[in-house]
Amino acid sequence: MNTNKEPELEKNNSGSKTKITLKNITKSFSGITVLNNINLEFTSGEIHGLVGQNGAGKSTLGKIIGGHYKLSSGKIFLNDNLIKKWSSKIALDNGIAMIHQELALVPGMTVYDNIFLGIEENYYGILGKQNTKLFNDLDQKIGFNLDPNQKVSSLRIADQQKVEIIRALARNAKVIIMDEPTSSLTNDEVIKLHDLMHKLKKSGYLIIYVSHFLDAIIEVCDKISILRDGNLIRSSKIQNETKSSIVEAMLGTKEEIAFPNKKKNKIFDKKILELSNIKTYTGVKNVNLTINKGEIVGLLGLVGSGRTEILRSIFGIDQIQSGSIKYENEITNFKKVEDAINKGIVMIPEDRRKLGLVFTQNTKSNISITNLKNVSNNQVIDTQKEIKLVKDLINLLDIKPTSTNGNIAFYSGGNQQKVLFAKWIFNSPKLILLDEPTRGIDVGAKRKIYELINNLSSKGVAILLVSSELEEVMGLADRAYLVKEGETINEIIPYQTSIDNVLFELFGAEKVSNE
Repeated sequence: MNTNKEPELEKNNSGSKTKITLKNITKSFSGITVLNNINLEFTSGEIHGLVGQNGAGKSTLGKIIGGHYKLSSGKIFLNDNLIKKWSSKIALDNGIAMIHQELALVPGMTVYDNIFLGIEENYYGILGKQNTKLFNDLDQKIGFNLDPNQKVSSLRIADQQKVEIIRALARNAKVIIMDEPTSSLTNDEVIKLHDLMHKLKKSGYLIIYVSHFLDAIIEVCDKISILRDGNLIRSSKIQNETKSSIVEAMLGTKEEIAFPNKKKNKIFDKKILELSNIKTYTGVKNVNLTINKGEIVGLLGLVGSGRTEILRSIFGIDQIQSGSIKYENEITNFKKVEDAINKGIVMIPEDRRKLGLVFTQNTKSNISITNLKNVSNNQVIDTQKEIKLVKDLINLLDIKPTSTNGNIAFYSGGNQQKVLFAKWIFNSPKLILLDEPTRGIDVGAKRKIYELINNLSSKGVAILLVSSELEEVMGLADRAYLVKEGETINEIIPYQTSIDNVLFELFGAEKVSNE
């Protein structure tokens, strides 16, 4: 990387400190204003949190600073110098890098090649491994323990996020914009990331931290800026805020996130799915569980415990090695996904970008694609019927923007997730497999998803839920199974136990008595 390249700025005489100033920033997409007259300042040596509901504009603001979006109006100053021309490359040349929520890696390339893509050291045009020492130094410093020769396509999302972080550091970025970097990390990995952020801050870096995890924001940030509906509500030092005050500013109300009320001791006696001693080639072994119609059943386990693989085996993605699946009182073993869908089983995957949505299609097409037969006559789509059903779902899920022709590539993560739900609800499923249904979603959007899940179950839809947020499973599920190393090891009733007890069992530790 040529660090001596002249920036596309007016003369910079600010010294080594980095300061980014936003004045009257406005951004619109297709006539819809998503940021309105934002005035903010960011300074090196701080971790500055951006929070707000999905659709509040926090990710859009980060992308403007990172050069990925152009302004509709307003001005950006870098070290008090007006930026006349800006792009992601120019931003990077000036030490500003962004780690996106929807990761921007090349799946077919290795970890090493992704990290150094575009900044490879070479001699007379021949690429070498001259960056190996830098990779080893960075990986050792951070403690991610990544295999440089492993293909990115084989990494889980948490490890792909680690690649993005090292990629930014390898480019000598002094400003790092992190958009939901912890959404797929374990607690231990989050702690390591926060430690790294503190080290970077002490070294003079500026970290702009976009997150819906308010506990993490309060723990790690020095300052916080709260957005609502594209407007800056306030900026303040973190010590002047509480979780309640932040939520109130985000939502415009004093409401806290809450799970829908559930009837205790409710009887479910119409079994829809039963797994007996399931074993797969992907690490699932000795899995036993049942789900009844209208019941929400959770899978509680640590990252890598095999929860997702259990869903995949039911849905026909991962083939069963032994054991049996009984669905609607019939022994079955779906060989392909289409067979499961035709029987009324759908799966909402963790990675909505790669596995869930078609970003070249509009909202209407993404929602109706799973059940075109329902809106067709003699293989010709009844457009009016399609639009009506899609509009009903847009209203039901409170998807914003409300247009059936909306470009979902520009939607917030929460609204993209709602489109994904609508896509499968359109199919009138009997059993929904949910894998991290609120990943990358803020407190307001979560409430909508929770209400939707509860409403679906009240109408007789069975739901099998996987979430890394244990509180989510405990708050939504009627029953839950503990999963460890590919096995179901226990069954619990969430309201009769505690998260502490669950964690002690998952970690295989004995609870220490305070008596």
